[in-house]
Amino acid sequence: MILTTKNHYSNLQNCRGITLTSCSNCKKTYFRGFKGDLLVLIPSIPTFISDKFEIYDSMEIENINRAVEILQNSPEFAAIIPEVKSNIVMAKENAKDIKEVAGVPGRITVIHGRPKVFMEPEFGASSHMARLVLNIMKHDPERRSALNIRYDPLLIEICERIGLVVSSYDRNREPEDVKKVEGGTIPWGVEEAINKVGCVPDVVYHIGCWGKEAMICLVGPNAVEVAEMAVCIAKLFDNLKDQNTCETIEDTRLIYMYQKGEVKDKKSEEKVKCVPSKGHDVIFAPSRSSYIGKKPNVSCIFCAIAEGNKEVNSRVLYKDQTNMVVMNMFPYNRGHIEVVPVKHLTDLNQLKPDEIKEIFTLVQRSIKLVREVIKPDGVNIGINLGEAAGSSIEHIHIHVVPRFKVEAGFMETTADTRVIEESIDETYAKYMEKVDILRDYHEV
Repeated sequence: MILTTKNHYSNLQNCRGITLTSCSNCKKTYFRGFKGDLLVLIPSIPTFISDKFEIYDSMEIENINRAVEILQNSPEFAAIIPEVKSNIVMAKENAKDIKEVAGVPGRITVIHGRPKVFMEPEFGASSHMARLVLNIMKHDPERRSALNIRYDPLLIEICERIGLVVSSYDRNREPEDVKKVEGGTIPWGVEEAINKVGCVPDVVYHIGCWGKEAMICLVGPNAVEVAEMAVCIAKLFDNLKDQNTCETIEDTRLIYMYQKGEVKDKKSEEKVKCVPSKGHDVIFAPSRSSYIGKKPNVSCIFCAIAEGNKEVNSRVLYKDQTNMVVMNMFPYNRGHIEVVPVKHLTDLNQLKPDEIKEIFTLVQRSIKLVREVIKPDGVNIGINLGEAAGSSIEHIHIHVVPRFKVEAGFMETTADTRVIEESIDETYAKYMEKVDILRDYHEV
């Protein structure tokens, strides 16, 4: 083993109870264990050193590095960085001290209109945001990360519209005894914000006071998820800030009411239907992302599902010896399902006439299931053959996608971004109640 400094690459080794782990992405070495003497071989000569190395936990550091990359790749995020700059932090599990909370030394600044970080994340790099996370964790140990952005009423409106729980505290009402305690504002403010809504919010903000900049803090389970939430908000803000905000928000309110069946008058209904249909990026609401997971390392995702591979996250609605119906885990719309041959085929011409009949009979039944459960205004049926045609999986599959007259909510109309509001498991449970529609004894 060759160990140089805490920021350089090292082979994985164990030494006197300390585990040295190397990040596969950035090749940095992190120390997990305790502070103490480390045995170093340079280049094969045993040497003891007594420097008190700062202990790193690779998971938190790596997570912040990934979050920083997300933020630096978003020029829109630069517009919501406050005067005091931003910092993103993540605490160890069961952290009790700011030294157990990793952050970015020097914070996140703006260079030539883009977010920029100049130093690697380390533990103990943040005081303000670390204290906020530690106090949040007293109420919800799973909320281990936070990021501060600048205050703007429109940003608060956006957070509320995309379904985040928002709360605040007033620094002008801070008790005198709290002001006298160094760092006392954050614990008091967190308690005020939680008491106001009766739960741990996703967003905590204050509008400032004498000498203190107004601030918004985003809270989440890990740094990557918080960064993705921030970029989402930043894109919405970028699209909305130069528009007639009042008109846009009012149109959005009408769209929401229409989707819920609450629009009754003809004038409002016609106004909603005039919203143009556009192409969108697809994202999942932050609170829904837990089921997505990482793509498994398999040669063919559909073959793995057909074989019952437990490493593949899937929701199978129906399977016989020839075909199966599965839910799309990255759906274009709620209820998006796929009809797939069990055998690995890459082209429709590989199917025999009787196989063609069987698979398209199952497509018919799938359409009926979608109409019964999702109740869409229309259904898209699609087959993409080859990468150039838009297929990301060689194994042929037929998409059955529910469509609606109004699919544009707040995210879609302002950031060209589609949000799937209902989780896969919620939709799956609804489908399974009517799954007999897919069976061969059911009339099409």
